[in-house]
Amino acid sequence: MTRAWNKADAALVTSFFFFLLSLYLHLHYPSVIWTDGMLMVSEAALVGGVADWFAVTALFRRPLGFPYHTAILPRRRDSFIKAIVVMVQKEFFSRRKIFRHIEKIHLFPMLQDYLRKEETEARMTGTVLHFIRAAFLRKKNKKAIAYLSERLKNILLREDPSEFMRRFDMLSHTNEWDQKALVRISRLLAQEVAADETRQSIRDELARLEHEKIGDGFLSRLLEVTNTVNLDEGAELIQRHTCHVLSELGRAHSPLQENAIALLHDCLRDLRQDSELLRLARDLQERLACELPIEETLARLFQGLRNHFQMDLKREVDPIAEHMPVFYTHLQSILHVEYQHMLFLIEERSELQKIITKVLYDLLARSALHAQTLVGVIVGNVLSRLTDEELNHLVYDKVEQDLLWIRVNGSLVGGCIGLLIFVGMNLPSISSHFSDKVHEVFIALRMI
Repeated sequence: MTRAWNKADAALVTSFFFFLLSLYLHLHYPSVIWTDGMLMVSEAALVGGVADWFAVTALFRRPLGFPYHTAILPRRRDSFIKAIVVMVQKEFFSRRKIFRHIEKIHLFPMLQDYLRKEETEARMTGTVLHFIRAAFLRKKNKKAIAYLSERLKNILLREDPSEFMRRFDMLSHTNEWDQKALVRISRLLAQEVAADETRQSIRDELARLEHEKIGDGFLSRLLEVTNTVNLDEGAELIQRHTCHVLSELGRAHSPLQENAIALLHDCLRDLRQDSELLRLARDLQERLACELPIEETLARLFQGLRNHFQMDLKREVDPIAEHMPVFYTHLQSILHVEYQHMLFLIEERSELQKIITKVLYDLLARSALHAQTLVGVIVGNVLSRLTDEELNHLVYDKVEQDLLWIRVNGSLVGGCIGLLIFVGMNLPSISSHFSDKVHEVFIALRMI
């Protein structure tokens, strides 16, 4: 517990040797008053030092094995630990002190400085990307699938057929989809028309028309004998002319193509005004929203993405950047723009700053109050795991100098009290002795 030969032990040993010296002088000079005084003072100093040594030692263990009301700290360790926990919670981490210290912290400027750092933006956007990847890797995405499916159905039902047709008309003209469609259709039709089967079909159709108009009479045989109407030449002529028309239709910016495109857009504008067609389009929208396997398709899509992402993660590759680089770049740019917009709002909107500051202080205060209980639990657990000896050392090391001075003061105060008692008990003798000494001095001075 205590170190060897500290100042309190030295004071106690000094008192003991002073007592032995005083006892020796008292025994050899029993009639001398000052030896009696030395003995009483040394006795009182020794008793005071021993009493304070006993009292200080009894706080931590049993001095000389004395069992009654000793080893107070080990016997009352539970109450002592509880008192320390309460002191830490109520004094060191009291609600008043916590709030006072929190109010001194300028949280909002600290938050602004933190958010302006590039690594903060990278960390926060990286966290968002991590959550997106985790959403794809999650095995059960029923809620996400149901949400996306409902959104797609709502988008499909919300679309106005007339507006949809108008946008399609505008986009087809702006992006030249109409021209490209006509070019492809004309090429495809030209290939079909140039085939021998088409020419034969045209000849057969001309023959059927001839038969319907003329019949099998004399005029028909006469035309056939004189070769006035050559069905093969007519079919070839029709085929060649049709191919020429289709070629003109497919040639960019040709008059025929321009007229066809204008006619196509006129038809689309007329269709936008057709109530019957719009009603059919609305019915088709509703049937598509109800019957399309949107949820099943999304579920298969998520499953496929999850399988690919898992394989990419095994190769330590970012799956979104690997399979969807355009989407990944676009997503990063969106996150960067939104992050900068957030910073702008935080720095420019005073109302938003007040709200954020209030939330931060409230969050910090609540966390600190929860930490108050947590600190008490930690302190209690740590102190409970200490042995009696470790607990004694923990307390004694913090107040060692004060306890040593208490013991030293015990010897000093005891000696002073012994001196006072001796003076009080022998005051007449001391006074007469002092008077005799003064009288002898006067006589000596008179003789001189």
